Amino acid sequence: MRDMKKRLDSRTIETYRKMLNEDGSAFAERFPGLHSNEQYQILRSFGREEQGAVFEIISPEAFAQVFKWFSRDEQLELYGHMEEDYRMRMLERLATDDVRHFIEPMGDGAQKGILSKMSATKRRHMEELLQYDRHSAGSIMRKEFVSGAPEDDVATVVEKLKDDTTTYEAVHFVYVVDHDQQLVGLVALRDLLIADGSQQLKEICDTSVHTVTVDMDQEQVAHIIQDYDIIAVPVVSADNELLGIITVDDIIDIMELEATEDMGELTASRGTTDMNISPFRAARKRAPWIMLLMGLGLITANVIGAFEETLESVVLLSFFIPLVMDAAGNTGTQSLAVMVRTISTGEYQKHGLWRTLGRELGTGVMVGAASGITIITLILVFYQELWLAFVVGISLLLTLSVATVIGTILPIIISKLKIDPAVASGPFITTLNDIIGLFIYFSIATTLLQI
Repeated sequence: MRDMKKRLDSRTIETYRKMLNEDGSAFAERFPGLHSNEQYQILRSFGREEQGAVFEIISPEAFAQVFKWFSRDEQLELYGHMEEDYRMRMLERLATDDVRHFIEPMGDGAQKGILSKMSATKRRHMEELLQYDRHSAGSIMRKEFVSGAPEDDVATVVEKLKDDTTTYEAVHFVYVVDHDQQLVGLVALRDLLIADGSQQLKEICDTSVHTVTVDMDQEQVAHIIQDYDIIAVPVVSADNELLGIITVDDIIDIMELEATEDMGELTASRGTTDMNISPFRAARKRAPWIMLLMGLGLITANVIGAFEETLESVVLLSFFIPLVMDAAGNTGTQSLAVMVRTISTGEYQKHGLWRTLGRELGTGVMVGAASGITIITLILVFYQELWLAFVVGISLLLTLSVATVIGTILPIIISKLKIDPAVASGPFITTLNDIIGLFIYFSIATTLLQI
């Protein structure tokens, strides 16, 4: 897969490095005009002393927009190099969801130390966010949003926006709440600007608002934003009190995270895809799966041993053991990948078990038939053994058909148990189908030889 992310070329980065070292005033003039992600790319390549020099040029409020792009390990390193006043002003300006991401993994003592130095409002917001479960809507929402009462007139709200916009990353809607902070509706910024200044918010607000509850899983939130094409969704409590909002930029990050986790599950390498992880930690996470698969591999060896007499009678059968095993494992993995994706996107709920199973079984039968006919032809050409061609061809047909069923059924069962279906990893499915494929192969061969 190609790297599709847009990155600054090395010459541009070196230009800014040279500018910082030789002409600080030019750097101070040009660097703030870059996008925060471009500033991040440049700063990431700088050494510690160069980064320290940048802290003297960029205000902590402006650096908050850059800080969010760094990985958490990089953030900790940068944070450690900042002066106390600088770091606290930066955190005060950083969006609440980004602050939570930074301090949530810290111990209680470190968290309390940071929170005690924040403003009362920021501290109250952070204490609220930290109590929500990880991966819930409450844990990823931000508290920075603009709200108004139903009776507020448009002119008043516009003036409020002019005064408060410096404290928000982006304003897409004004949320209309009653005196109990219950959500009544929302007003898009465009509608607010074209409305008459004397109109009240309740006259122009949209009451058909899609909301998410504070305890909803973040992946479910992502699907809601995707399904309804919205750029921000309000988060409410059980009694419809507006607690915060989740914006689409955060959802994009979550979808990437979920996709990475699923990829890790499918390949039995969850938690090791980050290149910043040490070889020891990566090996520690991967080793249990490898040990388990080795145990299953012993079953494969026992299957071969159980048909020792058949192999001794016809040694030629052993030539095609890797072919049958590889075909079964690959086909099962394909079905597994399709089903994990189908379940995660909600397509499985739409089509149901039997239609989904029928589709995959039909696919497996046709792939198995095509593979069987192909191998029969090749064996007849190269070995001139009709019985061998028949055994291998029929084995492929049955094995690939069964492999697709297993690759389809297993993630469904796991999903019903309220477990992420991606844990039915590719290596596990591959090994399981190897065992079944070999059993089918030798059973057919043994039966035919007895005839």
